[in-house]
Amino acid sequence: MTQKIIFDCDNTMGLSLKEVDDGLTLLYLLGVPEIEILGVTTTFGNGTIEQAQTRTTKLVEALQADLPVLPGEGWRGQPSDTPAAQFLVEMVHRYPHEITLLATGPLGNLGAAAQLDPDFYSKVQEVVAMGGYLEPLRLGYRNLPELNLSANPEAALGLLGAPCPVTLMPAQACLDAPFTLRHIRQADWWSRRMKQLLRSWLVAFGLYCGVTEFYLWDLLPAVYLTRPELFEVQTFPIRKEPTLLEKGILERDETPSTHAISIATKIKDQAAFYQELERGWRRTAEDHPAFC
Repeated sequence: MTQKIIFDCDNTMGLSLKEVDDGLTLLYLLGVPEIEILGVTTTFGNGTIEQAQTRTTKLVEALQADLPVLPGEGWRGQPSDTPAAQFLVEMVHRYPHEITLLATGPLGNLGAAAQLDPDFYSKVQEVVAMGGYLEPLRLGYRNLPELNLSANPEAALGLLGAPCPVTLMPAQACLDAPFTLRHIRQADWWSRRMKQLLRSWLVAFGLYCGVTEFYLWDLLPAVYLTRPELFEVQTFPIRKEPTLLEKGILERDETPSTHAISIATKIKDQAAFYQELERGWRRTAEDHPAFC
């Protein structure tokens, strides 16, 4: 039986000096037979909403994937009646308790859907999202700001109180998934053009941070969908403090509480994690050789 998901992302893969992990996530998801993607919703984050919508539409068209791509939030606090929010509400109404939301960018589209339908999260099977810091993050010579929860802390606050199961992948867990020049060279399923795109991002990220790798941030929640046993997960309540969420900080709430969310703190089996990525990427490349 397949798992129905909606992929909510801020994909900018293909744009100069922009992140590639959302695009790599879609390439992985399309190669996993256990997953049925109902659609893709886009948000600002890695770029503008216009950039995310255009790049994602072009990626889906290049892959000849039969997927709707709906534009959503373009800035924090945008009115909620966007095509993305309408689609999210419509889908969870059509498939109550069957849809997992995979969110890899700011959470405004989910928040907007909850404004349109106050029972939205009650109809969702699960939310798995990339976002949050367990502590400040320094890579090389950079202190990196958190860019997902902090981009729309009001929507993040709504998710933390959602009645459905919620799993967050904080940045610290993603440090277990570096991607290096060696990984790119070994990826014999990808074309020269695709490898060059990844090398370009490797160089750009490396120069920005002073490191020799980039990180597969958004791939972690995607892999978690089908291989949750690969992750170490803790469940505890999070402080619903706006000033913390403005910085994307996830701090344990020590006051008595019955509402908790799951936090993935590390990858337990890195070799199996990379093997799972190869499974999805290789199959997508075999199905779409002209693109990959």
